[in-house]
Amino acid sequence: MKYKEFETQILAHAVGQARLLAQSSCLEDIKIEPEQLRKNIATILSVLTETEEFLFALVNNRSDSDS
Repeated sequence: MKYKEFETQILAHAVGQARLLAQSSCLEDIKIEPEQLRKNIATILSVLTETEEFLFALVNNRSDSDS
C-alpha cells in the first residue's frame, strides 16, 4: 500500500466519523450543550477542509503527471 492510498483510507474514515458526529448532533432525544455543538462543528469543518485539501492536491498531482 502506498502512502496516498493509506491517507485516502484515513480520510475516508474521518469523513465517516464526521458524518456520524453531524447526525448525532441532530438527534431529537438528546440535548447537546452549545459548547459541545460548537466543538462538533469545528471538528466536522476541520475534517472537510483536510479532505478538500487532499483532493485538490491529488487532482493537481494527477494533472502534473499527465503533462
